[in-house]
Amino acid sequence: MSNSSSATTITRRGAIGAIAVGLAGLAGCADSEEMDDPSDNGNHSDDGDSNGHDGNGDANGEEGFEREIPDRDIEPDWEEAAAFRTWLTDADPFNGGNRRFDYTEEFPEGTDFGSVFPEYFEVSSETVDAHLIQSLTQVFFGSFDQDAILAGVEDDDEYEFVEEYEGFAVIDAPIPNTAGRRDIAVGESAIVIGPDYEERIDAHRGSHDRLEDIDQEFTHLFRQFPHRTTLTGEYNAPEGSDVSLDEIYIWGVSSESPMADTMTWVFILEEGAEPTDDIVAELEGISDDVHDTEVEGRTVTITGGAPNVSPGPDE
Repeated sequence: MSNSSSATTITRRGAIGAIAVGLAGLAGCADSEEMDDPSDNGNHSDDGDSNGHDGNGDANGEEGFEREIPDRDIEPDWEEAAAFRTWLTDADPFNGGNRRFDYTEEFPEGTDFGSVFPEYFEVSSETVDAHLIQSLTQVFFGSFDQDAILAGVEDDDEYEFVEEYEGFAVIDAPIPNTAGRRDIAVGESAIVIGPDYEERIDAHRGSHDRLEDIDQEFTHLFRQFPHRTTLTGEYNAPEGSDVSLDEIYIWGVSSESPMADTMTWVFILEEGAEPTDDIVAELEGISDDVHDTEVEGRTVTITGGAPNVSPGPDE
């Protein structure tokens, strides 16, 4: 089994990308057409990939990359599913991205929302229950005072109310430390930041395709996770690690918290791929200390210790 510090980009550090990296990236990012996803570790490309994705069309050939979706006859139970799953979509603003999502209900100590929102938004660890980032769009779940926020916007020369959309107040806002602008859709129980807020809100309401409506392999992925509080998932092999098998269709990792000592990785291989001993051995390289490995059909589940986080360039 491999013991590689590069694997940290998709274990502990990758899992907290939703907060530690995501918030920082959001605070300093520019227009979505001009920047990289702060949480994907380089995991999107306009050039397609080795899994038959050509970067020129999604499952129905309209946007994103084309792919052969395996035939898995399951459906999500939306009444039982975690609410954040209703906000995941198959939309691809990067024209070749891998639909990565990072979700957590546990925030690292010292998480600062002040760099993302003005003080009158009153967004803090007391008002935010959970956080999701997918393809640069972020959703903050919690309890928010929409009227108070709109009153603050009215007195703020840099912020402007644009419209009401399905119960959300859409605000045109500056991106901190840049000359760019961004859309913030404020609801009573969620705040959405991203150019695709309409599609996200519609997906949540059930009037737009969700990620699991397009590809049920993600429904299968969620059913394998033993944890519900900190989750990551995406297409293809994890970038920045020694696990780079072409046979990986999607993968994910779950844990009780972003910095948990034990995590569970789930790898779902492409249809027709066999989880041979060599493939399983390479997949086990995702962890420095494998506790258990289970193989069922095309699904390989690995539970183990997270690698020690290597110091980053600014640490």
